[in-house]
Amino acid sequence: MKKRLWFISILCSFLFVIVISLALWLPTKYQVPILMYHSIATAWHEPLNNVNLEHFNRQMAYLKQKGYKVISLVQLVDEIKSGRGHDRKSVVITFDDGYENNYTAAYPVLKKHGFPATIFVEVAHLDHPGRLTWVQAKEMDADGISIESHVMTGAYLPGLSHEQAWGEITQSKKNLQMRLGHPVRFLAYPTGGFSEDIKKIVAQAGYDAAFATNRGYDRDVRDLYEIKRIRMKNSDDDPQMWLKVSGYYNLIRKSKNPF
Repeated sequence: MKKRLWFISILCSFLFVIVISLALWLPTKYQVPILMYHSIATAWHEPLNNVNLEHFNRQMAYLKQKGYKVISLVQLVDEIKSGRGHDRKSVVITFDDGYENNYTAAYPVLKKHGFPATIFVEVAHLDHPGRLTWVQAKEMDADGISIESHVMTGAYLPGLSHEQAWGEITQSKKNLQMRLGHPVRFLAYPTGGFSEDIKKIVAQAGYDAAFATNRGYDRDVRDLYEIKRIRMKNSDDDPQMWLKVSGYYNLIRKSKNPF
C-alpha cells in the first residue's frame, strides 16, 4: 500500500512538472495567425485555392463573433520588428494573386466587418480578364485593403536565374509604387517558394518582410523574410477555424522545404 501511494505521489509530481513546463513554454510559441486566401467564388477550377462567398462570409463572421482583432500586415510586422507583444486574439487576412472577385465578393464583406486585409497581386496581370483592375486595386488600397507584391508574373522564384528573379521582385515594387503613390513594403512568394538567394534579393530590393505558405524551417518568426501563413479552405468549419486562428497552428504543421 505504501509503495503504491509513493508511486502515485511521484507520478502526480511528474505530471505537475509537465503541466507547469507546458504552461510556461506554450505562450512563447504563440504567433499571430496570417490567413491566406486566393479566390472567393462560387465555382472555381482550382478547389484548393478557392473559398466560396458563403463560406468566406461565415469565416469572417466567426472572427467577429468570437472577438478576434483583425490587424493590418503593417501593424503585425512593425510589432515583430519592435519586439512588442501581440494581442492573443489578433489575426491578419491576406489574399494572393489579385483575382477580381477579391474586389467584387471579398471586399464588401471585409468592409461590412471593418476588417483590414492585404492583397498580394501579380502586377503584370492587373487589368487582365478575371483579375483586379488598377482602378479597383487603387480604390481598395485607399480604403484599408493594402496592395502588395506577388512579383510581376507570379513566377516560381527558385526556378529563375538570379537576374530573372531580381527583375520579377524589383520591377513589381517599382510599378506598384508608381501607380499607388506610396512605398510597397511586403512581398509574398508565389506558391510559397524561396531560397536564401531569393530572400537576399527581396531584402536588397527594399522590402521589409516576405511571406511564404508553410515552406521553410523558421517556425518562430525570427526571419522576417520567411513568415508563415495559413491556407484557408472552403471546408474550414468552426472547429477548424478555432484551430487555425489559435496562434499555435504552426506547432502541428510539418516543416516543408522552402523550394
